[in-house]
Amino acid sequence: MDQNQPQLNETDEQRDIRLNKDAAAFSYVWIMSVAIYASKRDSKFAQYHSKQGMILFVLSIIAAIIPWVGKYLLVVVVAGMLLGFINAAQGRYSDVPIVGDLSKGKLSVTELFRMIGTGLRKLYDAAVGAFKKKTASPEPQTAAPKTEQTPLPPTTN
Repeated sequence: MDQNQPQLNETDEQRDIRLNKDAAAFSYVWIMSVAIYASKRDSKFAQYHSKQGMILFVLSIIAAIIPWVGKYLLVVVVAGMLLGFINAAQGRYSDVPIVGDLSKGKLSVTELFRMIGTGLRKLYDAAVGAFKKKTASPEPQTAAPKTEQTPLPPTTN
């Protein structure tokens, strides 16, 4: 049986997923997202995943440029690529967190930067709070009762 022929009781969407899930998964491999997006114009499934792949591709470039913190961001981006790859290979329309909203236009880049700024501010405040020396309020000191000291008698040698 020819792979391109519709199977029994298969909808157009199911056929699209069956025929293009490999290409959709491959779109999460860095720059291949651009090639898949350009070559699979007729596949809604491949377009869906390649848009997310392109956003992750751009984020990986940005993370590679940023010193120190970029290494950690790159780990997050690669985790997103793996998640998207697995979802596409299994034939699921599933969003990569944050990236899915960006690809659909539900989240703008400005809102994303605002979210990141807020998160970094909270992280900074938590770090400062954890390392700040805690100064205790001074407790009122009570005066010790005065005792009269009697002078010692002079000693004679």
